[in-house]
Amino acid sequence: MNQKLVVPQMDAIRTESVKVIIEQLGIAKAAFFCRETMSQSIDYLELKEKMFGEKTAREIYEKIKKNQQR
Repeated sequence: MNQKLVVPQMDAIRTESVKVIIEQLGIAKAAFFCRETMSQSIDYLELKEKMFGEKTAREIYEKIKKNQQR
């Protein structure tokens, strides 16, 4: 069970994320959301630490996989 972990490309993630946001919020709210969040300066390393702490990539992947099966 030694599966290879494939990390998706950031462009693909960004495109899919915006598409889902538009589908869920509608174009107007999505535009406001994108403007507000994408114009903010964010310390991604700090955010990563808050979100994932000491979890390994494998642990994060398994949690995502488990949530997708619901």
